[in-house]
Amino acid sequence: MNTKKVNMVEEKKISKEELVEKMGIHFEQSGLTPLHGRVFAYLLLAEPSHKDFFEIQEFLKASKSAISNAIKFLLDKEMITYITFSGDRRRYFKVNLKGWKAKMKKDILAMSTMISMLGEVLSHKNVDKEPEFVNEITDFRNVLLDIQNIFKDYFKEKG
Repeated sequence: MNTKKVNMVEEKKISKEELVEKMGIHFEQSGLTPLHGRVFAYLLLAEPSHKDFFEIQEFLKASKSAISNAIKFLLDKEMITYITFSGDRRRYFKVNLKGWKAKMKKDILAMSTMISMLGEVLSHKNVDKEPEFVNEITDFRNVLLDIQNIFKDYFKEKG
């Protein structure tokens, strides 16, 4: 069995509420507002994978207006979508995996700019004068290249 999978299974299981908060903080650090991040995290964890407006509001204990604004934002960014069922007027929201992956792909491929800039920085640095700094920047640039290549391969394979 894959060691990473074993370690994930052995970790202490936290509550869904705690995980939504933890993931919400992560998404906040990547540019979403706290509530946008929490709505997205909740929908990632949802079982079934779709929830109506009131289920989202009840779980997150936020105002109708705040939930409505978060849903509208996530719909506009194509991170979530909605489905309906015949005879039911409600909309059920769920993660738009295709849209989310497209956003992630764009973000990962945008690393090219940072990789290029770090290459330019390195071309101006004298390795003899600042070997430790140059080595750290080189290592960081190489990690970014590796990450970018992993994602490029993934997107070539998975679309």
